[in-house]
Amino acid sequence: MKDERDELLDGLFVAARTMRRDTAVVEERFETRLLARIAERRSSWLLWSVWSWRLVPVFAAVAVVVGLGSVFSDPARSTDIFAAFTNGYEEFQAASLLAGG
Repeated sequence: MKDERDELLDGLFVAARTMRRDTAVVEERFETRLLARIAERRSSWLLWSVWSWRLVPVFAAVAVVVGLGSVFSDPARSTDIFAAFTNGYEEFQAASLLAGG
């Protein structure tokens, strides 16, 4: 009796291996589902990108104000605004040598 069940089970396994799977349900409207998922993810990232681009002028204005404030608020600093870019360290060294500091 045990052999009949094993043979029956083996026959079922062979039939299952040879039978082609029906993927019509999975393939149905696959492109629509995929595009909907992409659009959903894109919309969430779109919100962040829109706000980040809207805030760029605000951050630029803050950077300009902080930069100008740091240039004009320190009296020991050089009066040349571009001294940081033109290596104004030599001017600072000469001023401190002449002032005795």
